[in-house]
Amino acid sequence: MTPDLEEGPDPNDVRRHAKKMLTNIEYRQKYCRLDFYRPNRKQLAFHNLLSPEIMLRAGNQQGKTQAGAAQMAMDAISLYPGWYEGRRFVVPPKIERPYQFIGWAGCTTSGKTRDGAQVKLLGDIRQQGGLGTGLIPLDNIVGRPTMARGISDFVDTVSLRREVGGSAVIRFKTFEMGREAWQGEPVDLVWGDEDPSDFEVYGECQARLTTTSGKIIWTMSPMLGLSPVRKHFKERKPGTSEILMTIDDAAVSNGGHIPDEEIAMIVARYGDKASTRAYGGDMQGEGSVFETPVEKIKHNLDPATFPPYWRWLWGLDFRHSGSGSSGHPFAAVLGAWDRDNDTVYIVHAVRMMGQATTHVAAIKENPMWDAPVAWPHDGGRSAGIITGETVAATYKKLGLNTRPKHATFPDGGYNFEAGITEIDERLASGRLKIAAHLAEAFDEYQGYHRINGLVHKVDDDIWSAIRVLCMDLRFAKGVEEFARFKRSASGTQVAAGTDFDVFTGAAN
Repeated sequence: MTPDLEEGPDPNDVRRHAKKMLTNIEYRQKYCRLDFYRPNRKQLAFHNLLSPEIMLRAGNQQGKTQAGAAQMAMDAISLYPGWYEGRRFVVPPKIERPYQFIGWAGCTTSGKTRDGAQVKLLGDIRQQGGLGTGLIPLDNIVGRPTMARGISDFVDTVSLRREVGGSAVIRFKTFEMGREAWQGEPVDLVWGDEDPSDFEVYGECQARLTTTSGKIIWTMSPMLGLSPVRKHFKERKPGTSEILMTIDDAAVSNGGHIPDEEIAMIVARYGDKASTRAYGGDMQGEGSVFETPVEKIKHNLDPATFPPYWRWLWGLDFRHSGSGSSGHPFAAVLGAWDRDNDTVYIVHAVRMMGQATTHVAAIKENPMWDAPVAWPHDGGRSAGIITGETVAATYKKLGLNTRPKHATFPDGGYNFEAGITEIDERLASGRLKIAAHLAEAFDEYQGYHRINGLVHKVDDDIWSAIRVLCMDLRFAKGVEEFARFKRSASGTQVAAGTDFDVFTGAAN
């Protein structure tokens, strides 16, 4: 194939040859690969999101491009498997255009688009019989793909047959072409792979959805750190949703493709870039708030094995700033305190939007839901004009064992930087450990950084809840102490437990 080729392989020729040489099952395995696509748990969550703008953020070689291609293939030909619960592109928008579906796919350069999105969708057209070995079935490819002039083996446009009738077209682009290349026709689905470095291309993608009510999917490893597109999702702008997929999610034991026994070696190979390349964390351009390596703060302990005299406490960070899908989400963490060694083990974390009833329901799914609950000082604000009830009182009314006062240090203060210092010292000395399965907590940890010396308070919800827990740690209770709360809440009259500061002995 020459660099100036205007048309790619003929799918009819590929089909005729393949059906002579292959059995039916061999043909399906090679040219109907979408039928055999089985997403891992995070890929599945990505596919089933309903937001108009969706990001799948992950480390390297963990299946993010594969998932993006699978979504584009399903939507373009309107063929959805039984497990799929996401949005379906079945009925075309009510606008005049020659196709029932238009999709755009692009990456940073022509080479990366060709070797990434193009190969995943169409197969390697440089190989004999390669067309149709991607996630778009060969039988749905109509006519020869149109090739881009001057770029070796780079497809410009491919036409498709849809399972619901009608036709579709996918156009391949690059970020280096600039915003002008991302202007023009109304598009149903835009798929961007990796970071365009500025917001201009992404803004044009948003504009393409105006008359189609279409969707944007973006897959990336954030090697450029907190870029404008990454920030757009990190700040949870209205209409956006994000799924984080780590190397652990891509493990064979979790339905992925990476052998479990190789994960530690891969993480070690990445060195100081492991937080991004293995765990999808933002590459840091400025100093991180915490310096203790992630692997040193993890634990794999089973809470069921904890001694009965260890003490338990929840820490909350209330939702604020914004409505709907905007603003900071609610977060809650559950910690067990080994008081003899002054070590806190975070065993459970919740981060979610929604209302107080939803938050409380999520906490009550945990067997230790009735442990004392520490809450931040902003919980003293009014939760509603009509009731005059505070935010903290609302959660107590819904059944949580909330503390009577907001969290403070023993001296009565609740300075933010003092809380950061307390956490930092505990992490460095091994006195604060986080359960290894809490991916969202480690994501926040790796992205927590300072700008001009100040902590950038974005995407810090779980760690804010941990800070609150650490401040009020002296009020953690043993199971037998707070179990009385549960019995009382169920209607049985029992003696109330004494609530006191274990350091000072003063009643609270």
